[in-house]
Amino acid sequence: MIDLRLRDQRVSGALSLCVLAALPVFTGAALAQEQGFYVGVPVTVERLNVLYDKAVDNTDSRNVSPSRGQVYRSESSAAGATGGAGFLAGYRVPFGASGVYLSGEFDLVAHGGAVRGRLEGAGFSPERVQLGENWPEDWTFRQERSYGFTVRVGGGIPGGSNVSLYALAGLRRLDANFGVDYAGCYSYALCTEDQLTPAADSFEENLTGWTAGAGVEQRLGGSVGIRGELRYTRYGSAERVIPYDDLAIRVPLAVQADGVGAQLGLIWYF
Repeated sequence: MIDLRLRDQRVSGALSLCVLAALPVFTGAALAQEQGFYVGVPVTVERLNVLYDKAVDNTDSRNVSPSRGQVYRSESSAAGATGGAGFLAGYRVPFGASGVYLSGEFDLVAHGGAVRGRLEGAGFSPERVQLGENWPEDWTFRQERSYGFTVRVGGGIPGGSNVSLYALAGLRRLDANFGVDYAGCYSYALCTEDQLTPAADSFEENLTGWTAGAGVEQRLGGSVGIRGELRYTRYGSAERVIPYDDLAIRVPLAVQADGVGAQLGLIWYF
């Protein structure tokens, strides 16, 4: 199992060290920063990590399933590669002739790719398919679109013509689809394998989190530039509770996601 919270702390610490290491070169004045608007096209690739947690709560006094009084919890984690492309727009402000600048930027990215995993479930039966148990599931987390606001602080590299380094931090929102496929028992009596009913559920999830990283930007001449960056994004979590009132069963679900990725952008300055 992957503990996203522990990994989150480790990655955040590593990014902090990268930012501190880059700050000493931000005082270089080799790159004259111009104030103004810019737009661009970002292309991203990312290794996305997803943690799925599911519980089946049978503690309602009306519950008469074979699992009455029990809470069965199970979790599953998986990782996969995703990608995307979109649009960005921002505004840059220089600080005198030092070469240091601050920019604020909004971007929208349409994603492709998905992470797939298997939840083994939990319960008292060997097959874990009786009513009230946490049934096994095949699940899919699919990124759809994300958008966010990012602040960048950067500066020219001494002796590096039209090249700057920068650190970035921002907020990000992810729209995703989470789907599950399973076969379950809906009878109060113990089910046999041929009595299981296949089913599928799909949920539109919205996760809000933060991103941090560092990058390098090269002015190609005229009003065009190119940049590349590495970033860590903690998308956050989404939670919901599915009530089965007729069975007196509650099923809380939670999905967490984070990712480490690279972004390449083509920029036009005004």
